Amino acid sequence: MKSSLLSGFILLIMAALAGCGTDAGSRFAARDTTVEYYRVFDIKTDAAREAMASAATEGLNRNVKEASIATPAAEATDLPGHFKMADPTSAAPGTAVDKSPSCEGAAWTAKAAPQVRGGDNMNMVACLFPYKNGYHLDMYAVFTKPEGGWLSWPRRVGGMMLGTPEKFTETTMLDIVRTIRANTKAQVSLVEAKPNLPGTPWLDGGDAPLAAAGQVSKP
Repeated sequence: MKSSLLSGFILLIMAALAGCGTDAGSRFAARDTTVEYYRVFDIKTDAAREAMASAATEGLNRNVKEASIATPAAEATDLPGHFKMADPTSAAPGTAVDKSPSCEGAAWTAKAAPQVRGGDNMNMVACLFPYKNGYHLDMYAVFTKPEGGWLSWPRRVGGMMLGTPEKFTETTMLDIVRTIRANTKAQVSLVEAKPNLPGTPWLDGGDAPLAAAGQVSKP
């Protein structure tokens, strides 16, 4: 009796393992997914560029501890500037392609590669473009993250407890906008977003940043 039960149990295990190689077991397949974020905000204000740059840097520093900041000379244009995505065909054969956007014409730029739990190879770029009615703030982030596989559920639980790279990205971008708004009393509106940004979270909380709700990049 015991022998037949043991044999049946072994057969069930073998059937389950075999199923992992079929379409029914595809949910256990591990893969790396590339995630992109971009946000464009219109900022109506008469604040000086120095004040805007200071506020933007302060907001970034709430989450990102190491970043390359620059404040190049830039003329205000009639229409807002916009970052330009890299053209993969422009690189010489055999050389690496810089996929991050360029900030030509911006009065403040920030580039960072924070190390965040749950994500790999994260790169963030922010550009502040002056124009006659104020500024446009363009922000971009890209990272890869593992999905599927046997660690899918542990990763999901860990994300609920420690935060996710998506939450970190959203928090960082919103903290920059909210700090600019709080420090310069600017009128801020969303122009474009990917993925969609529901509601008006950049107007919530006043001077209270979102950093407490997300995770800070590793030092």
